Amino acid sequence: MSNVLTLAEARRAWRARQHLAAGPPLPLPELVTAVGGLPCPVGASPALALVARHALTHRSALDQALFRDHTLALVPGPRGFSWVVSAANAPAVRAFAVAEHAAREARLAAACGLSSRDLLSTREAIREALAKPRTSDALRDALPRDARRDLGEPGRRAGCVTLAGLVLRGMWAVGEVDREPTEGRIDRDPWRYRLDPMPKVVPPAAEAVPKLSLEWIKAHAPVSPRLFAAAFGIANSRAVAALKPLKLRTVTIEGVAGEHLVPEDFAVPAAGEGIAVDLLPVRDPLVDARPELVGLCASDATRAALARQSTATPLILVDGAVVGTWAFDAALSQLRLRPALPWSAAESAAIDAKADGLVGFIARELDAPPMHLAVALRAPALRNASADLEL
Repeated sequence: MSNVLTLAEARRAWRARQHLAAGPPLPLPELVTAVGGLPCPVGASPALALVARHALTHRSALDQALFRDHTLALVPGPRGFSWVVSAANAPAVRAFAVAEHAAREARLAAACGLSSRDLLSTREAIREALAKPRTSDALRDALPRDARRDLGEPGRRAGCVTLAGLVLRGMWAVGEVDREPTEGRIDRDPWRYRLDPMPKVVPPAAEAVPKLSLEWIKAHAPVSPRLFAAAFGIANSRAVAALKPLKLRTVTIEGVAGEHLVPEDFAVPAAGEGIAVDLLPVRDPLVDARPELVGLCASDATRAALARQSTATPLILVDGAVVGTWAFDAALSQLRLRPALPWSAAESAAIDAKADGLVGFIARELDAPPMHLAVALRAPALRNASADLEL
């Protein structure tokens, strides 16, 4: 195989490794691992990401795996986000949330004058209140006033409005408390907290990076070391050290700066027939790995226009290139398609056909939950259904 890829070849590889190209279906835990985990910024994102990969026809299969079979888990992970991952990978993914929370707790303790006694007494108050499972509103009402202390502007910037919110976030990160939707559906509020009777074993972040690195590279290759470091929220030097034992190869992509890493068995998929259309949700794994959309846009002008909203808006891809955005109109039960550049008649027809299939799934299976973010994700708060951790 040549060490120089065309942009079209790289896009085919990205689609294939993200299982966006139709192929033999995998069990959900295997598929979620194969794509590097599913970010969960809004309740609909994981289901729509699986629909885009031809892996879900009924939302209930995802809920079953998450909340009844527990072959998948919704956990805090890298960069302060919630993630749907395989149960086997959940401890390693949690490790990033634990490390991040320790830093957040130290900052807020210094900024807000919190003592270890404040943190410990609030933890005990939460444990006492969770003698029975409670929603966030019910938990807030059950806590003493001291635990509900307002942390002011430093707390709001960190996504922890109150002392209880800070402590609860840490308890969720380590798995001391669990969260589940009261209706057993990932796309619906409210969520309920309960004490988890099974203590979690969370490895140090230093061990979690090597455990997950090869899977992530396989899911996103060809990919630069810089993007790998950004995905896990670690320093470039640490990323290079984690990647060194993996015996990866380097390739270049025409029109994309820098070297990119691929596993030893990497091969460029053959070009398919017809037009490949993907309608991806907010922070789909393909987009999450390339937040600036480098390599995914047909031109720098399109990338500049879309990169600012890529974390907040579902995207339309044609043959692996971003060509527009989409939104669900609940009142009309249809998708609003917005081109970012002109579409040919054939592309427009292919996009419309894909949209017809997706709108049917949304209307039938999701009851139109939030699918978009009002602002790009910047704060280190754990998103999606974890927003109620603010208390």
